[in-house]
Amino acid sequence: MAETDQLCRSFLDLWWHFDPAAASRIGLTQHDGRLGAFDADSLRQHVAGLKAIAGAVEELEVESTADEIDRTALLDHLRVLLFRFEHEHPYQTNPALWVEHLARALRALLVREDPGGAADAAFDRLRALSGFVGAARDTLRQPAPVLVDAALAQLAGFPALLEATEQRFGALWTADPAEAAKVLTEARSALDRFGAALRVLPLDLDLHAGTVGEDEVDRRLHYEHASIHNSAELHRGALRLAAETEAELEALAATIDPSRSWIELYEQARGEAPVWSELTALFHDALAGNARILEAHGLVSEAPPLVLEAEHPVAAVLEPVASYRAASRDSPAAVLLGEADLPLLPWLAARLGIPGAHLHRVQRDALPGLVRRHIAATSTPLGWNLYAGDLMAELGLGDDPEVRLAERVLFLRDVHLALVDLGFHTRQLTAAEAVEHLTKRLPFGAATALADVRRIACRPTAACAALLGRQELRRLRNDLADTRGGEFSLEEFHREILSYGGLPVPLIRWGMGLDA
Repeated sequence: MAETDQLCRSFLDLWWHFDPAAASRIGLTQHDGRLGAFDADSLRQHVAGLKAIAGAVEELEVESTADEIDRTALLDHLRVLLFRFEHEHPYQTNPALWVEHLARALRALLVREDPGGAADAAFDRLRALSGFVGAARDTLRQPAPVLVDAALAQLAGFPALLEATEQRFGALWTADPAEAAKVLTEARSALDRFGAALRVLPLDLDLHAGTVGEDEVDRRLHYEHASIHNSAELHRGALRLAAETEAELEALAATIDPSRSWIELYEQARGEAPVWSELTALFHDALAGNARILEAHGLVSEAPPLVLEAEHPVAAVLEPVASYRAASRDSPAAVLLGEADLPLLPWLAARLGIPGAHLHRVQRDALPGLVRRHIAATSTPLGWNLYAGDLMAELGLGDDPEVRLAERVLFLRDVHLALVDLGFHTRQLTAAEAVEHLTKRLPFGAATALADVRRIACRPTAACAALLGRQELRRLRNDLADTRGGEFSLEEFHREILSYGGLPVPLIRWGMGLDA
């Protein structure tokens, strides 16, 4: 094992101890019965461990470009985490992080195909729940209203999650039935107490509470995404993209029905939501159609099965449309669908299935090196998803104007999410103004806009990073095509990209021998 991977192993062992839900999500079972410890003392211990590993990575001497790329990615990842824990103190200011961890810890066990192996672990996590939310109450200090709002909305979905946990595992628990009933009652009571505490918790009433600030946005762009661009440059670029995409939508609408706006045409195409069985069939038809298009162009289209599931109410608080869940050792990969409109299905299948998130994750999980398998800048996998949509349109999926219109609507949403992400976290927009921005410009409704702003508040820079990753991937493809000329192969380009896993695209450029 390379020295960088050895240090990455040390980091992963530390991280999975810090976040046992993350370990359970990838199928590791040794932490299944625990919940994370995010109080100040526990964080200090983990920060000390992260610093020790970061120091060792910084002093590491490597010879090959590939090893230097991996070392840089790992070191920057550690620096981003250290700055978050030492300066942003997210677990003191964001109650939604506590609630989301608890939901992930339980849901990671619920999706296991063998309930027997996870039953007692689920019981142990339920038994630890009261102490966990008690620590949250003691740790939180003046959170922003938007983050409290997100946490309370997540808590509203927990009764169903606890009921599903009991139904799935209750008959398999080795605990006495009376003890099991007591643990479940206490878990429900603890969540109720936590919700009540959040409602009276002193808040940070600054209009821009919950933001990370322009300096930190620029810091993340540099260290997490290896970008030479700052937030102001990204904002200007997103404004241009919004104007260009709206012009495309107007032109498409004119070809379909000149008497109607693109918003009216999209709302007409949306129609009534089909029943779940029909939705599932349509989604898998879209996956199969995308695979045929890819195969016709000699591009990779094979991957393990992908299932469609309804997004859980707890997760839908931050993911209102759709998300991807990677496979673990004993649970399948899934696209989790929220309130997605019917016209979006082919594009969600492209972005989250093949050639998008599912292909990227399957290829990444098969890589031999730990850094490339486990260290990812959000800009690369999220940017790849957007690139996958572009690719399918380029290959002919969007030849029909109505189908292309839905793709442009979905992309316009991404652009405005990036604008709101940058505007909110650089303190140009309040949370209320961010919701208003989205509802005025997109045909998705106030509930979706609110969920999107909650996610942006909880996951700073992720939305703008998706747009950045797409931009960098497209630029890399164009530059490589210019450099290689007639020897350029799209299939080979994708294979090279995927061999770097989730590393930032500028580091991939370096590995391919191109200047920044």
